[in-house]
Amino acid sequence: MKKQAHKTQLLILAVIFLLSSIIISQSGLFSRLRVDLTENNLFTLNDGTKNILKEIDENIHLRLFFSDQATSDIPVLRTYQRRVVDFLEELERYGNGKLKLSVIDPVSFSEEEDEASQYGLQALPVGEGGENVFFGIAGTNALDDVEVIPFLQPDKEAFLEYDVAQLIYNLNHPQKRTVGVMSQLPLLGSFDPQEGQIPGQIMFEQLKDMYDVVAIEPTATNIGEIDLLLVVHPKNLSDETLFAIDQYVMKGGRLMVFVDPMAQSEEVPADPQNPMAQIQADRSSNFAKLFNAWGVTYNPAQVVLDNQQAVSIQSQQGQTIRHLGITSWDQQNLNDEDIVTLDLSSVNTALAGVLSAEEGRLSPLLSTSQQSMLTNNDAMSLLFNPNALFQNFTADNESYVIAARVNGALNSAFPGGLDGEESNVDVVTQIEQAHVVVFADVDILYDRMWVRSQNFFGRQIYSNFADNGTLINNLVDNMTGSADLIQIRARGTSNRPFDKVLEIQRVSEQKYRETENKLLQQLRETESKLNELQRSKGQENQLIISQEQQTEINKFKQRKLEVRKSLREVKRNLNKDIEALGTKLKFINIALIPIIITLIVVFLSWRKAKRKERQYVK
Repeated sequence: MKKQAHKTQLLILAVIFLLSSIIISQSGLFSRLRVDLTENNLFTLNDGTKNILKEIDENIHLRLFFSDQATSDIPVLRTYQRRVVDFLEELERYGNGKLKLSVIDPVSFSEEEDEASQYGLQALPVGEGGENVFFGIAGTNALDDVEVIPFLQPDKEAFLEYDVAQLIYNLNHPQKRTVGVMSQLPLLGSFDPQEGQIPGQIMFEQLKDMYDVVAIEPTATNIGEIDLLLVVHPKNLSDETLFAIDQYVMKGGRLMVFVDPMAQSEEVPADPQNPMAQIQADRSSNFAKLFNAWGVTYNPAQVVLDNQQAVSIQSQQGQTIRHLGITSWDQQNLNDEDIVTLDLSSVNTALAGVLSAEEGRLSPLLSTSQQSMLTNNDAMSLLFNPNALFQNFTADNESYVIAARVNGALNSAFPGGLDGEESNVDVVTQIEQAHVVVFADVDILYDRMWVRSQNFFGRQIYSNFADNGTLINNLVDNMTGSADLIQIRARGTSNRPFDKVLEIQRVSEQKYRETENKLLQQLRETESKLNELQRSKGQENQLIISQEQQTEINKFKQRKLEVRKSLREVKRNLNKDIEALGTKLKFINIALIPIIITLIVVFLSWRKAKRKERQYVK
């Protein structure tokens, strides 16, 4: 009877467990319960991404096109595809039913392949037959607006969350955003009575294709409803204009400021009465009143020079010389943790200034190398030979910030209003998290610093030699998005190299190189000694090898054999160390853990038996 009762109880428990599993899985009761144990929290969404998903107003459909059959021999893409699917499914869970995900296999010559092409996804031909591989995302909203990521590259995994979050945000806010430009420079173009309409800088012409770019007068006292304000080369702005900009930022507006201690692109009209006036003109700009209130330090009289990143220019005499003030910044000078600079290769500036602030206030986007120093901008106005800069150059061994985001809470430069007293206008005196980016260079915006143009059958064709345009486009794209989108940064990747193995390889490689260098050194010493013995002999004995020479040759051969043996030993030790590590890991996983578990079970069984034995004794 007892056995039958136990069987019935076990059956009831099994049925309860099975029904509970079905109910929980179907109800989605614990669908959002996750434990992310990855090193870089790959499956934990950024708070900004979650907020963007919460704010979805209309249904959004994400279609992931992945050529499953065509990538059967491309493990890199298949592994990354699994990572992308897991990430998109996590987004779908937080989408509150308004985000739908479809995974589509666009087989060759199928309707799905035509659909992928119509969305504008990039096809990558692979294999001998040139079969197309699609691996991209096409998103649509209820109004049939389309946003795409043409191809998901595994080496850009760090961008994945930002790119997809931006795609979703754009579909949820399809209206064109407005960018205001306040500057006395003709960045947006100008009109000449003789030449007619003169186009603006290429960078701003490109922005006009994606945004409503409007000019804002430097005398404006009201910024208006715009998504982003660019203030370029501000000079002698009135307090009324500065107050308008200040309050625009305090109320959550986004701002990009470009100042310069020596703007080469500023055109100063010639004065016939004073030929030197044009050369000695003040080409600096400043934003002092607002910078001081925001805790940003910038000296309009200082230019930064960099010996490591200086570029070569052509002098008036046709010579090629390096100019310490004209620089090309590469990836080591760009912030690899910021989404707007992570994928850039080079950015060019000319006679830039520097920014500084208390620790934590600035997040650098662009910084100099350690081989840099500051100099007065007066020396640049009368500089006819850039070689003269090398005469007084002494590196400060300090990296200076040229462009940065301004972090944290900012105080108003007009806490008491425009007149310094309480007025009828509501003055916002502080913002908890402002969205401000500052550049200490204006020339970065000009065509000559990053793009070439040529006439091709009556059309102007442009080719860029630097990433200035991409940097500004990335920043504008980032700054005109939501505050949640701005806070999303590049994150880690799922690539987990065997660091211990790589370390063993590096150490062994170093040993190998040292031994190899030893052999070469001995070879050079022996050759030198043989040549010395040869020169010491008379002319008539030049072709006869002396006993001393023969002895040196034999010694060298012996040493060469010994060193080669050492090289082979180092190579063998490399493989032995790696194999020993592999054997140790196999033992831990296959034998040690099961042994430990077995010992624990045996100990618990023994302890249980002892307890029962004591009970029987009592």
